[in-house]
Amino acid sequence: MSPDIDSDYITWKRSQAGALESLRDKQVWILFSGGKDSSLALQLLFAASKEFKFEFEVLCGTFPRHRYTMSVVSRIDTFWKDRGVKIHWHEVNESDDSLEHDDDPCVVCQQTRRRGLYQLTSNRSPDSEKLVLITAYTLWDLVSYCLECVTAVEFAEPGTEHRIAGQMRFAEVGQRFYPLLKMESGLTIYRPVLAYNTQEVVRIIRAASIPILSTPCRYAQLRPKRVLETYFESMGLRFDYLQVLRFAERCLNLPSLKEIESMSDERFLTRTF
Repeated sequence: MSPDIDSDYITWKRSQAGALESLRDKQVWILFSGGKDSSLALQLLFAASKEFKFEFEVLCGTFPRHRYTMSVVSRIDTFWKDRGVKIHWHEVNESDDSLEHDDDPCVVCQQTRRRGLYQLTSNRSPDSEKLVLITAYTLWDLVSYCLECVTAVEFAEPGTEHRIAGQMRFAEVGQRFYPLLKMESGLTIYRPVLAYNTQEVVRIIRAASIPILSTPCRYAQLRPKRVLETYFESMGLRFDYLQVLRFAERCLNLPSLKEIESMSDERFLTRTF
């Protein structure tokens, strides 16, 4: 690590020490996309695994397919393999045709990826009490969810299609505001980079020369989150995790931890996660 990256790691591990200590003797799956956020998570967890003595697997579902060209996958795979990290690339049994002919391809994509994850966990039959799934949502994701909810729910006319869809959307993404979930089955969900602004993510990725997906998603501009991120970037905005969490709790009826952690694994992984 360079001095700057080392400093970022030290600051991060201090804030995450409790969660990192709990990973020892667990079956840790890092759900990797090849994008900047999951690459940051892998960079930090790779360093932490040596210090906190835990092992992990890196799993990537290659969907939508147009983003995962052979050259891009090879470049990312080689970079991590040279560092001793093996990425398990899983081809999702679905073509991009299902996206081309749908009015909301982003929803179809999310559903397809969820089914792939659930199928993977079912096929591998991991011990739920030991399984930890790690995802790489960041602070800009959370702020975008808040603004989606405000515009589509709080400001929308009662009973309208947009309001109902917005309520369902926030019920789905609300669980992503919590860095650590411990489901009743024993399954653990860990989000190690939730407090990062995108400027910080980009700075660390560039400093470490980490290759990421270079093919943009054809449907990115159909996602409110991507449109809002462009606005955040152009305005140079930075956010604070605790402020965002408190706003969501106070103003947006954020689901409680108890409500989320009581879900069955099947419901959580196929409908919410």
